[in-house]
Amino acid sequence: MRNQIEAIAKSLSASPSFLYGTEKELNTLADDITFPCVFMHPLQPVILSPHVNGSVNNVFTLYLEFLFKTDFGRFTAENEDIVQQALLLANEFIVKASKYRDAEGRYFKIKPGEKAKCVPVYNKFDSNTTGVGLTITLNTMYFNAY
Repeated sequence: MRNQIEAIAKSLSASPSFLYGTEKELNTLADDITFPCVFMHPLQPVILSPHVNGSVNNVFTLYLEFLFKTDFGRFTAENEDIVQQALLLANEFIVKASKYRDAEGRYFKIKPGEKAKCVPVYNKFDSNTTGVGLTITLNTMYFNAY
């Protein structure tokens, strides 16, 4: 999953960097990364759903942060333009994830009506970043054993 998410993140219009890891790891790695950046936190439990036709559907919850580096001492209201930019990246990510192709077919399906949660993130990490955190449920296309 991580490789597919990274490929989608790096295809976004702002050309963000990509990091994957725990909160503590990301805090350390953020010191040396180019911003904007997409931070992917470890996957939550993956739900495997076997089907009658012998395929398996994988459903997982993903938490990503779309972050920009900000100056220390800025008030929350002063960061609203940055939150808006990050929100646009999160929207673009969802659209591109639903169209992402790996080999011959789409890799993910995003069910119509499925809701993604996006919350502003302020003064995150030691390097001081601002943006949005996106929680989204993705479904992989059916997996068939070879």
